[in-house]
Amino acid sequence: MKNFNIKIGALAVVIALGTFTSCQEDDDNLFNENDISSVEENDFLAKGTCDPNKFMLIDAITGTDYNSKISTMIDDRSCSYDYKQSTYGSSYRWGGYRLNSANNQSGKLQVRMERTTPKLNYAHNKYIQLSATVRILNAGSVKDMVADTSMSDNDGTYIAQVKGKHDKIQGKESRDPAIALFIAKPKRENNGKGDIIYENGKVKEFKIFSEQVTKRGGSGSSGRKLVYITTVKRNKNFDVVIKSTFKTVNGLKKQFIDYTINGVSKSIPVSSKNTANQTTVPLETRIRMGAYRCKGGTAEILWRDNLTVTKN
Repeated sequence: MKNFNIKIGALAVVIALGTFTSCQEDDDNLFNENDISSVEENDFLAKGTCDPNKFMLIDAITGTDYNSKISTMIDDRSCSYDYKQSTYGSSYRWGGYRLNSANNQSGKLQVRMERTTPKLNYAHNKYIQLSATVRILNAGSVKDMVADTSMSDNDGTYIAQVKGKHDKIQGKESRDPAIALFIAKPKRENNGKGDIIYENGKVKEFKIFSEQVTKRGGSGSSGRKLVYITTVKRNKNFDVVIKSTFKTVNGLKKQFIDYTINGVSKSIPVSSKNTANQTTVPLETRIRMGAYRCKGGTAEILWRDNLTVTKN
């Protein structure tokens, strides 16, 4: 195995990422087609890939881990691929996060290869921020004649997601819910219902959306919505800044997600209501990045070595 192919060790390591198993061993259900809910995580990291013969601790690599400023561990459930580091023919150094839809199995968690920031507990004016340059080579694609703004659309791969725990969790809500996700979809004709638009045999562009909860713990069309952000060209640099902030406003504890993606900025106030319409209190937050979800084809998301995490 080359030095730039980083794998997770099979020994459990106590960190904030959670208990992760190989994609054959995971017994949680795949998300329903219309129910893209978040992943529940616990307090241990176990082996992360489907290849038990080539594991190595990520911090035992000889050489430089290009994305180590967020974490030296990867939640790797991409059985077909390893995390890869390369210049990809550019003048920059990239960490490559690759997925294969063939690794999705009925009754199992969706394929992913992600890292996570440390968690941030609630405190007024505290925040955690992730910044980096990103390129997209491929994102999951499924031709289903569904508009790309619909939560029922199966196209796309998440490049990042903000987690946000709250109190008063309801029975069917995730114990570690996502509150804002950022998904890249191959650009298609007819508002996502037509054919993918190609250039020189490759996907020409990717549309990026924010997937925002309308209620904490929400999933699918009843609990989330897609908001278009920008369109980026394949294999071209674009900058990503994602910030999760806690604030006390008029005596109430609030959470806000601020992002700038490819020059487009927005602030999202996170709902204080849960799926039972109860007022909740935010407890903690963190940000995951890499590549997550691929329901058709393959996905490959590149994160440059300028990735930084700021936490106050």
